[in-house]
Amino acid sequence: MFGPLQKLVQGALAPAANQQDETARLRLATAVLLLEAARADSEFSDDERAAVSRMLGARFALDEAAAASLLEAAEQARLDSGDLYQFARQLNDSFPLPRKLAVVELLWEVVFSDGVLEAHEDALMHKVGNLLGIRHEDLMALKRKVRGRAGG
Repeated sequence: MFGPLQKLVQGALAPAANQQDETARLRLATAVLLLEAARADSEFSDDERAAVSRMLGARFALDEAAAASLLEAAEQARLDSGDLYQFARQLNDSFPLPRKLAVVELLWEVVFSDGVLEAHEDALMHKVGNLLGIRHEDLMALKRKVRGRAGG
């Protein structure tokens, strides 16, 4: 008797659950890329960790605890992964160009957060830009924009 009703309710809830899973995967992929940018210069201070956590909180409207939890999950996901391709692919599959550009802008903000652009950081940004299908001109425009804001 309740079988058809139960199926109807489950069917109505499934898209919402799938959307939540997709949102969580995209947040994780973005967090992994931000973390990678923060670690590109071989230094990852507590200040950088806090800055990345704040960026995640601001970007995804998360409280401090949720942002810290996302950052921890990103650290584990990156350790479990062989490369950045899978995370970039998730963003490519789900984000239109303007959203990918917004992620790249955040990455540049992380890179310039210490006021110095190291060769490893620049190389990483070009790699990520390529993985996300960002045109070189757009990558460089965002670099100049963020560098200008950072005062560099």
